[in-house]
Amino acid sequence: MPARAQVVSGQSFQVIVDSQPPTIGDTVTVRFRVRLDERDLLFDTIPQPLGALPPGARILSIDKLTRTPDRIFHGSARFAFFRPGRQPIPTFILPFMRAVKGVQHATLASDSAWVQIDSLLPAGNPPLKDIRELQLFRGPRLWPLFAAAVMGVLVLLLSIARKRRRAPALQPEPIVHAAAPESPYTHAMARLKHIEDEHWPERGQIARHYEEIVDTLRRYLEATTGVAALESTSAELLWALPPNLSGGGLRESLGEVLDEADLVKFARVVPDSAAAALFLDHSRDLLRDWHSRAHADEIVDALR
Repeated sequence: MPARAQVVSGQSFQVIVDSQPPTIGDTVTVRFRVRLDERDLLFDTIPQPLGALPPGARILSIDKLTRTPDRIFHGSARFAFFRPGRQPIPTFILPFMRAVKGVQHATLASDSAWVQIDSLLPAGNPPLKDIRELQLFRGPRLWPLFAAAVMGVLVLLLSIARKRRRAPALQPEPIVHAAAPESPYTHAMARLKHIEDEHWPERGQIARHYEEIVDTLRRYLEATTGVAALESTSAELLWALPPNLSGGGLRESLGEVLDEADLVKFARVVPDSAAAALFLDHSRDLLRDWHSRAHADEIVDALR
């Protein structure tokens, strides 16, 4: 379920569409103009679409936002629409934080915008022209060629059979059973144990400690659910979490882990060693809960 955008004062997200009316399949350029409060900090400078795209709409590219001296962020995106008429521009969001007001993680949604798509064909139902009836092609007779090919195959099979009678019997090769591959859960738990043994917080590498833990959780989700977890933002990953791994408070637990890691990465928050150890324990418990939920679903499916 998509996250709801939080309204915070001092912000605007404008969407401006080029005035030239496009036709079906043309590239439509949309410009973004984002104004933030001076206390806001963006988690991601590439706007992301909110929810599914309208029918017939395709996103060709999204540019990274750049800030001008007037503190306004500017960017653009390119679309293609394959349905005529008045089409909505998808709503885009930007994740941000405002620590002064206690807003640690919120999203800013864009304004509504529309574009008129013209049809390639004139109005009405013009008749199709220059369509001729199909004519059967009368080629040469293929029976002689087919008979010659069959005879050649028979001769080849007889030759192979004679060679096999003369060849000595070969001993069967021993069967080597390959070791079972390591499961994503086992690999993730081993990696968390390695992170714990490295003691990065005590060595002054607190950011690496948090980054490696979150990366382990993302890799587990990508290997078990097919979600592009490594390339998704924190908000996108929460929306894409499958139902069996999000119910019972699991989505909220993942949100807390991602929020805490984002504060360390983007807001330069420096927790102490005790907080870093608790973060690792929380992440390990979340991984166990995911594995237990997935294993229970497999048992239910087997009993059906």
